[in-house]
Amino acid sequence: MDEEESGYRWQSGYEKTWEALKETQEGALETSSIELAAKASRRQALLRKVGNVRLGIMRHMYIVIDASDCMSEQDLKPTRLRCTTKLLERFVDEYFDQNPISQLGIIVTKDKKAQKIIDLGSNQKKILDAIQKVHDLQCFGEPSLQNSIELVLDQLKGMPQHTSKEILIVFGSLTSCDPAEISETVQKLKKNGIRVSVIGLAAEVRICKYISRETNGDYGVIIDEHHFEQDDRSFLLTII
Repeated sequence: MDEEESGYRWQSGYEKTWEALKETQEGALETSSIELAAKASRRQALLRKVGNVRLGIMRHMYIVIDASDCMSEQDLKPTRLRCTTKLLERFVDEYFDQNPISQLGIIVTKDKKAQKIIDLGSNQKKILDAIQKVHDLQCFGEPSLQNSIELVLDQLKGMPQHTSKEILIVFGSLTSCDPAEISETVQKLKKNGIRVSVIGLAAEVRICKYISRETNGDYGVIIDEHHFEQDDRSFLLTII
């Protein structure tokens, strides 16, 4: 075949990705064109953000995980909670790879309360062990966004202003059981420069959209596990 006419695979994008597939001895394919395209898409998405990335900044991030009754739903496999913890394990590895001088903490919310699973830290093994504890939790009750955020506020408000202070909430419920007017909590977030982003697992929730908008965070509702992983990865870099 004429080289000028056919070109190289890297020049032709995804049109011939199936040509790169190899069959194992068991007869299974090592990868798929969909996976190749997805990986390339994630790389391109990160590269497009390079102009807005704050490099070398110390990040303090708390991940709040909904562990309420709705997280036992099986629309994500094997359950919403276990799918979440599985993806977060990957997220932790990449987070510290991209942000080596940063810290991460874990909080869960269920039964109208918030519980700190692990303080802010940079010990990946301890954080992964904490996520494993969440993986084995029994889901029940309702979540509380306000109690979760107030718990994080106590931890982050004393952090230096030049650092990035963030909350990432993985939220599967359509409701939040809060003790007071949450707009007061949002004002505290703004005063302390804390950014809140939410990944919704069910449908758009007005209060989640309000909190993320007011604190310059991001809010999105996933379609499936693949979309969940893409959303998860978008928080690896600190965006101005």
